[in-house]
Amino acid sequence: MKKIFYILLYILISKVSFSQGEIDTEHKILFRNEKSYALTINSNGYGFGYRYGKRINIHKKFLYEGDFKIVKHNKEKKISSPYNISLFSFVYGKTNSAFNVRFGIGMHHEIYRKFDRNSVSIRYFYVGGITAMFLKPIYYEIIADSTNTPEIMRFKKNTPWWFISDKKNYFYGIDEMQIIPGAFVKTGFAFEFSKNDKRVKMLEAGISLEAYPKPIKIMETENSQLFFPTLYLSYRFGKAESSYYLKEQDEGTYK
Repeated sequence: MKKIFYILLYILISKVSFSQGEIDTEHKILFRNEKSYALTINSNGYGFGYRYGKRINIHKKFLYEGDFKIVKHNKEKKISSPYNISLFSFVYGKTNSAFNVRFGIGMHHEIYRKFDRNSVSIRYFYVGGITAMFLKPIYYEIIADSTNTPEIMRFKKNTPWWFISDKKNYFYGIDEMQIIPGAFVKTGFAFEFSKNDKRVKMLEAGISLEAYPKPIKIMETENSQLFFPTLYLSYRFGKAESSYYLKEQDEGTYK
């Protein structure tokens, strides 16, 4: 996961460093609201989201957003069971599948506007809000005695990996799912590079911190966590709405 993160970060830096081109002679959009969707990779997972940006002035927007993320522990590593001919693999020590849903509000500030078709608009932003972590218990088929008959149970600390013969389907034990509320903040930079003022194409890089009132346990073999600091990269795409052009302002036709 970290290798992918750094590769995408390198692409982002290259895009910002070399983006320049022919001068844009079309009338620019001064004010616009934005609706965008995001595909995100984090240092502890991946997800997707939605954002609505409502203009305040030419450089600022209020942000309203929600996202969904699969959460991984940084010590996760898959291994294969010697008892399963289908080469079943699992994460040794993992006791819960985790994902979260977040809703937040914030603001972005544009610090560099685009002046030609291939240039990049640079913005910084900050968002804060509420989050809910969902923990779904994982059940395994574990050979617990000399009869070689597997029993369905949760992972227990110090269980030898070769005792685990299979894993139950994802929905097994879903009635035991826990929901833990929390809060989050995030900040970073956004690089908007669309050649069309009515479209949004953007790369974001930032940091995020989630905090919960009770420990989140993903791995039985590792300590539980109250705080989740992460790095993330997002690709955003969408469209501009409720906007008007510089030409309309110049000609007095804007209403």
